[in-house]
Amino acid sequence: MNKHFNAGIIFDILLYGTLLILLSVLQTTLIPRFPIYDSVPDIMLGAVCCIGIYRKEKCAAVFGLIAGLCSDALGSVGLSLLPLFYTLVGYFSGLIGDNAREKARFAAFLITIPAVSFAKIALSFFHHIINYYETIELGQLFLYTLLPEFVYTLFLCIPSFLLVKLFDIPLNILRKRGGYR
Repeated sequence: MNKHFNAGIIFDILLYGTLLILLSVLQTTLIPRFPIYDSVPDIMLGAVCCIGIYRKEKCAAVFGLIAGLCSDALGSVGLSLLPLFYTLVGYFSGLIGDNAREKARFAAFLITIPAVSFAKIALSFFHHIINYYETIELGQLFLYTLLPEFVYTLFLCIPSFLLVKLFDIPLNILRKRGGYR
């Protein structure tokens, strides 16, 4: 291994770790203060999807797993299915990014985000069905929780995308200069 490769991996870990901490803190502290009805958007979903499309599926899957664990730890909800969901989103977004051309990756991101956001509200729907023993009116659940969560997540995924791309600028410079991935 050459020293550029080792420096690149360390730089990747430092930048993506900083991004992960920043997004986890935003997701668990600032974003819940501005709910629409009972829904809180998922900005981490946009970051995992963006990393999957612009990087490889393995990188995004690992980032998704750690992002889910950080969100669970900081959100004080205990262990949930979120790390598994983020891992799958990262992996499948990476597969989509591998098949997309370089100039069409943003379009692939814009197509992938509604699909994974819909999968997230389906997961939220099953979570509500399983955890609430009383009668839930499905129309009210959809109208006041799931639909706003879907729209709010789509709305905030673009700033999340821009934040990931901002953190990726130094990595791209290092890749061009050092010749690593």
